[in-house]
Amino acid sequence: MKPKPNITFEALGTEWMVEATDAQRLEAAISKELERIDHIWSRFRDDSLVSLIEQEPGVYELDVRDIGLMKWYQQLYAATDGLVTPLVGRALVDAGYDKNYSLKPKTTIHMPPKWDDTIALGTDSITIKQPALIDVGAAGKGYAVDQVAKLLTGAYCVDASGDILVRGSEMRVGLQSPYDDTQLIGVATIKNESICGSAVTRRAWGNWHHIINPKTARPVEDIIATWVIADSAMHADGLATALFFVAPEQLRQLVDFEYCIIYRNGTVKTKGQKIELFTKESR
Repeated sequence: MKPKPNITFEALGTEWMVEATDAQRLEAAISKELERIDHIWSRFRDDSLVSLIEQEPGVYELDVRDIGLMKWYQQLYAATDGLVTPLVGRALVDAGYDKNYSLKPKTTIHMPPKWDDTIALGTDSITIKQPALIDVGAAGKGYAVDQVAKLLTGAYCVDASGDILVRGSEMRVGLQSPYDDTQLIGVATIKNESICGSAVTRRAWGNWHHIINPKTARPVEDIIATWVIADSAMHADGLATALFFVAPEQLRQLVDFEYCIIYRNGTVKTKGQKIELFTKESR
């Protein structure tokens, strides 16, 4: 089969590759959409909606697509008893993951506020009841992958540094070892779906990393890495984060998905037929 034209670029702080017959023609539209998302949801920009919300609680209009992202967070929040929350932004800043990437934790880490005390969603708006720093890192990149994919036609692959959505053809995706990025621990086969992963070794500094338990204000410890295959990148991305906090069975009512989990004690757990490990699985 003749290779499809592709474009590569950097956006939202990560490397992207879009492969589709119309990728080059739509490059400007793709860039515009990712800039729109960044201008709303980046907590690293002074001019973003997220930065404004932190300073000025109130009612803010949101595109229906962005309401969909927040509704997914609301579902994850309920399914994990508040452990997956977009209100973890201030805790991440206190831990050192701030606009300047100081990586210097403060003495006090703020506990995230509760959803109902802080957020109310309308059909085209979000109400912020008290100052809060929103962070959509748990599902935001997957959401962006989905939005880029909606611009494309025919068969395509959208890859945002390993968060991948494929339509129209089958793809084998290597599962990178969380301990050595030159090694693979397995392979996943996907078609008309997405695979997303997360690892505590990817964004780590000192005794901290980017996945913080909002009830302890400390980084999670028991799990090293997760991968999820689901119908959309937003779903796969959010579930990959949720698996650091709760058992897979607790998330089954949300969407169908397959997964792989690597625990700190060396145990590896998978579910489904689409993930093949190169080492023996421990359950």
